[in-house]
Amino acid sequence: MVWVLLAVAVLFFTSTLLIANRFKKNQQVQENIEYLKLRVGLVNQYQASVNRHKTCHWCAFGAFIGPKNKKEIEANRQFLTNAGFREEHHLGAYFFIKYFLVLSSLIVMLMLWSWFQVSPVVAIVVPLVLLLLPERILIFWGNHRLSKVNIALPDFLDMANICMSAGLSYLEAIKRVSKELENTFPEICYEFNFLIEQIKIGVPRQEALKQFAIRNPSKDIQSLVEMLIQNEKLGSPISSALNEFSRRMYKKRENVMEEKAAKTSAKMAIVILPFLMLPYFMLMLGEKIVMLGRNF
Repeated sequence: MVWVLLAVAVLFFTSTLLIANRFKKNQQVQENIEYLKLRVGLVNQYQASVNRHKTCHWCAFGAFIGPKNKKEIEANRQFLTNAGFREEHHLGAYFFIKYFLVLSSLIVMLMLWSWFQVSPVVAIVVPLVLLLLPERILIFWGNHRLSKVNIALPDFLDMANICMSAGLSYLEAIKRVSKELENTFPEICYEFNFLIEQIKIGVPRQEALKQFAIRNPSKDIQSLVEMLIQNEKLGSPISSALNEFSRRMYKKRENVMEEKAAKTSAKMAIVILPFLMLPYFMLMLGEKIVMLGRNF
């Protein structure tokens, strides 16, 4: 009787294990199918976006009339990327707007010079200014966007660390935090969402992180990417590294604020001193003038 019960128990355990393994394999196959669907969907979406912008004739014309030097093209593309314009058609649109402004201003200045006798110096300076102005605007926009990313980075990492402490992987934590802070910090959320989409499409994780650093050339982002790549290679816990990194950023921000506060008194003295000295000299001169008047 005991051997029969033991055989039944072994048979029941074996059948349960086989059924569980079968369900696990089916689940894994289904997860792989869904992952492939997601990758194919993202690739199709990217291809549709590329095909949609191929019909932009004025962008193609701007790329045609733009510079052919690779270094100059890469420099302008980097300016556009820093400012948040990273699509391929944005480069052609930038060159079209730039040269259109120069040509139109040149025509207007020639008309004003011939009809209203505007100074030739002004007619030459205005097109030159418009030739350099778009690049300056892109640099300003890029610095402004990077400053917003750097300001939001410690708070973003703190929330991601909380999600990781709850059991999420760091990519899932970044995705969750990007969704929650999309309205508060749209710039950094867009960057991290783009990073996650690259990884889902099939870009290697380290390569996606390096591209993330190229798109955001700031010291804090560079340090974060180096730390993530190092943890990826060594397999060390990312949660503690992110926590330590955010603490260092908060300490650095606190030191900068203390330094600015220490410089405020000296800067205020430079501004206030003339306004204090002027009434003082008026009082001194007024006293001397009154004394001279009494003597006479």
